Amino acid sequence: MSNTFRRLFKDLRAEVRASKHTECFEDARRRHTALARHHGIASVLGVLADEGRKPYAEKEALTRALVAEQQRSPSAFWAAVLLVAYYPMLSRLRHRIWGDTIPAEDLDQLVVTCFLAVVGEYPVANRLDRTALRLRQRTERRVFRSVRNEQEERQQMTSVDPEIFEEMNVERWPEVRDENHRGPRNAAEAADVVSLLVERAGDKLDGETFDLVTATIVCGRRIPVFVERLHPDMASDEKLRTYQRIKRRHSRALKRIRPVLEQLRCPCNDHRGLCMSSDPELQEDSE
Repeated sequence: MSNTFRRLFKDLRAEVRASKHTECFEDARRRHTALARHHGIASVLGVLADEGRKPYAEKEALTRALVAEQQRSPSAFWAAVLLVAYYPMLSRLRHRIWGDTIPAEDLDQLVVTCFLAVVGEYPVANRLDRTALRLRQRTERRVFRSVRNEQEERQQMTSVDPEIFEEMNVERWPEVRDENHRGPRNAAEAADVVSLLVERAGDKLDGETFDLVTATIVCGRRIPVFVERLHPDMASDEKLRTYQRIKRRHSRALKRIRPVLEQLRCPCNDHRGLCMSSDPELQEDSE
């Protein structure tokens, strides 16, 4: 396990105890009986960290309360509390993943994001028992599925040129533009597309990721070309690892923005360009 993983949780432990979160915790105490008897988040974490002395029912109720709060109003505080509470489980899971397919820091982030995704989707309203066990099992399945997919992709890439490998992907809107339509047809069209991305998906992408998405779906550049322009002097092995990392970031970005863009008509004049859908019922009326 990388040192960054340990440092992350050290920082999270300090963060959850910060006084700025007191009001948030007090508000949650009024909604959950399980939290009401605790005067601070440190007390809650102490119970959850106890390996056997505390009753199972109390731990179950606290876990469900924390999950419910994160689902009710997702925040850095409740996410950090859950991560700190389940650090032992996440640490063991992280120890089980090794290899050079995915960089260590990306694996750290993968474990964290998979756990929080599971928390966000967990059916807390269904009153299932053994919540901690179910969170662990679902997180493990999600993490190992992601790692397996990366390994399979890496295996394909060892015998396929990156440019050809990208051509094998099924294109969807938004996606990189067709080979015959590289780059915007004119400046006004490019500006329209960028404006659409800013308006509809700007809050879902950070600056670097927005530049990456713009380069691919607006300017029509393939990711290897983007990497080459970004790091022209980088060694080939490092460039391949960088390509893989950027490609994963690109895929995650498209996954985030597709729900808000996939039913819109492409802003290009001939209605082909960026938009891969030909079904008029799936396109927004431009009138």
